[in-house]
Amino acid sequence: MINIGLTGWGDHYSLYEDLERQTDKLKTYAGHFPVVELDATYYAIQPERNILKWIKETPDTFEFVVKIHQALTLHADYKTFADTRQELFDQFKNMLEPLHTQKKLAMVLVQFPPWFDCNAQNIKYILYVRQQLQAFPMCVEFRHQSWFSDTFKEQNIGIFNRTSDHSCSS
Repeated sequence: MINIGLTGWGDHYSLYEDLERQTDKLKTYAGHFPVVELDATYYAIQPERNILKWIKETPDTFEFVVKIHQALTLHADYKTFADTRQELFDQFKNMLEPLHTQKKLAMVLVQFPPWFDCNAQNIKYILYVRQQLQAFPMCVEFRHQSWFSDTFKEQNIGIFNRTSDHSCSS
């Protein structure tokens, strides 16, 4: 099955032309789409109250594709957000639990930066991320073209088969 959704629910103005309360955006969005990419999690670990609010505001069948925190894909230094990378992973996983428990987590989107090229060190890091997120469905998005080259194609298919429930490309 293919589900179509958008990145976030706040900036799609044509959906909200007749909306009386700005706080009803997610409810309205969920009336049109079955899934959304939750990108607020890229910038900050969301407090449990936000996660529970979003669960409550959406139908039982609605799902979230949760974008992994920027420091966990090497876009930013984890030390800005936590004492250790493990601490940040633990915070992220704890944040996911209510969505996972309520069956509203479609997957975790692990979007690597444009400079994250195909090399042994980065492959090792992908395997580390998969191990950290083993309890959750995961999707990997690469932005560096080396991941799609003929040289690495077969190797990368093997990595996807071992590490992800889904793959995507950009």
